[in-house]
Amino acid sequence: MKNKGLLAMGIALIVLFIGGCIAAYSLGQTKPQDQVKTKHAAQLPKSATSNNPNLILVNKKHPLKQELGFKKVEMNGIPVSQTIQEPLERFMHDAQSAGYPATLVSGYRSKAYQEQVFNQNYEQNVSQGMSHDQALKATKGVIQTPGSSEHETGLAVDVMTNQYWDKYHNLEAKSDQMAGQKWLIKHAPDYGFVLRYVKSPEGRKSTGIDYESWHFRYVGVENAKYMTKHRLTLEQYDQMIKDQHQN
Repeated sequence: MKNKGLLAMGIALIVLFIGGCIAAYSLGQTKPQDQVKTKHAAQLPKSATSNNPNLILVNKKHPLKQELGFKKVEMNGIPVSQTIQEPLERFMHDAQSAGYPATLVSGYRSKAYQEQVFNQNYEQNVSQGMSHDQALKATKGVIQTPGSSEHETGLAVDVMTNQYWDKYHNLEAKSDQMAGQKWLIKHAPDYGFVLRYVKSPEGRKSTGIDYESWHFRYVGVENAKYMTKHRLTLEQYDQMIKDQHQN
């Protein structure tokens, strides 16, 4: 009886040991990820809130149901939200002072104008020999459908270094090879702007839009610096904010 008791106790200890190892392994596998999420959430800027109008998310999955009401101003004939007038003026002024003058190509667009831009690009693709489906897919890859464009918020702008714009007069990703566009991309967060549609595969997957080296979106300085530091798109940042509020 004594031997049987010792055997049973030995088996129980072995089971407890194995269970403890499994639990420790599982904890070791999940804890770092949880720590990263908690760390990032704890460090979010104070202005990173779901009701911050500068962080409004507009895309194909989150289209505007109606035109936004905000005060518009014009910069060189281009309408933008009054919210971004001062930081955008400083951004472009400092770019010129650094030896890289730039052109504000596009700012606010109404839903009707966005529809016009979309249709023009589609028709251009068709004229180049694409089928209806091919032209539509190609257009959606570079231009948001009406109601889904950030330009309708007045917080998004297309800014191109004159090094490229004056020569090609076109918005192209390869403009980032120019020193002037590199300066704009690097220093945009200092003025509250982020490069909205990034080059990384993960970033492109989250936005659903091809890389655009000219499209900048105003989110505020602390948010812009945080997003840039952690390589977050607005879609990813928006989800992080929602997750924080749920916890």
